[in-house]
Amino acid sequence: MDPVNVGIIFLGVLTVFLFSGMRIAFATAICGFIGLWVLRGYAPAAGLSSNIPHGHLASYSLLVLPLFIMMGYLAYFAGITRDLFWTARQWFGHLPGGLAIATIFGSAGFAAACGASTASAAVMGKVALPELQKYGYDDKISTGSIAAGGTMATMIPPSVLMVIYGFIAEQSIGALLLAGILPGLLEAFSYSLMLYLRCKIDPKLGPPIPKVSLEVRLKSLRGTSGIIILVILVMGSIYTGISTPTEAAGVGAFGALVLAFPRLLKTKGAFRGVMLETARATALIFTIVAGVLIFVHFLGFTGMPQALANTIVHMDVNPTVVLICILALYLVLGMFLDGIGMLLLTVPIVLPVIEELGINPIVFGVLVVRMIEIGLITPPVGLNVYVLRGVAKNVSMGDMFRGCGWFVFVDLINVAILMMFPAIILIIPDTMITN
Repeated sequence: MDPVNVGIIFLGVLTVFLFSGMRIAFATAICGFIGLWVLRGYAPAAGLSSNIPHGHLASYSLLVLPLFIMMGYLAYFAGITRDLFWTARQWFGHLPGGLAIATIFGSAGFAAACGASTASAAVMGKVALPELQKYGYDDKISTGSIAAGGTMATMIPPSVLMVIYGFIAEQSIGALLLAGILPGLLEAFSYSLMLYLRCKIDPKLGPPIPKVSLEVRLKSLRGTSGIIILVILVMGSIYTGISTPTEAAGVGAFGALVLAFPRLLKTKGAFRGVMLETARATALIFTIVAGVLIFVHFLGFTGMPQALANTIVHMDVNPTVVLICILALYLVLGMFLDGIGMLLLTVPIVLPVIEELGINPIVFGVLVVRMIEIGLITPPVGLNVYVLRGVAKNVSMGDMFRGCGWFVFVDLINVAILMMFPAIILIIPDTMITN
């Protein structure tokens, strides 16, 4: 049988496995191993399946993942999340929808220390939701701003998804992390503008709270010192070329440890808890990566990705049309798959197409992560919404997803802006200093 047809068949089998509820790590590993067995025989398949995961997961560049995860947990224990929300509350609370806007900027600030969107949504839910409910904010506005605000952790560095995309696409992880800064800020400001306009038109959605003096607002800026230190340590060192992303992650994790140290001393078992949560999250990600790597190598033997690229190029279709179709596919997949699995499964297949069409892989990476963000707040999966449900138990899932609708609309506008003006993505990585 033609290897390309074998690849198509096993891609279909994998789809059935995933929709049946099988874990993505096991589904991909099984399909990849059996596919290699069909193409290469049992002994080569067994050898490749046992050596491929270790060979890739032992990569020095992947050490950045547990370090960034650890930094996020330590930042939470350092109280950075609560301080950021309180500062934003003092500056924006008096505006229409001010507390929801404060939630967005608080989430954006915490995203600079935490690369996991679900963790960001869970933490901000605990910090911001009581305040939003206290002042009578509409449930859909409250939960929508927390769930959507959490998605910024996948864009604003340090981003776990950016690291994984860089690993699988063989692109500079430092450049990808820097590329997410301006799109992340665009996201925060566009969310805030939408909330302001909606609450200005209908004040019942998000009533303003009493305005505080300028002195109080200036004093509240001290709450941003922790995150500013971490951003300088991590992104500053990457941008200036002082350190690699892995070295910067190590410095950032140490900086977060110093900031969290006083509170860790006061809380029994806190440091052990941070290490355990870091280990669990890292093990989960690495297990998924290991399974998908076996399947990706199987696809490489089939030649299917390159065949797909050649077919599309010979169709003489406008590259922008192809890009829109691929991004629309991510919008659909995001309703059923988690971000890491979706990224690992699709990028090896579609990246050859993107490269053949002359689209910058860094730009494509940011756009893909942006589409994955949307999947985090759209039904039926919507992981951020399900995580938030554990905090907002008195709000129905329907109201939560409806509350995210406006944010999805803004997200799609932002994607269109980034496609029309890719310089927004490239301006910072293009000016970074490399050794």
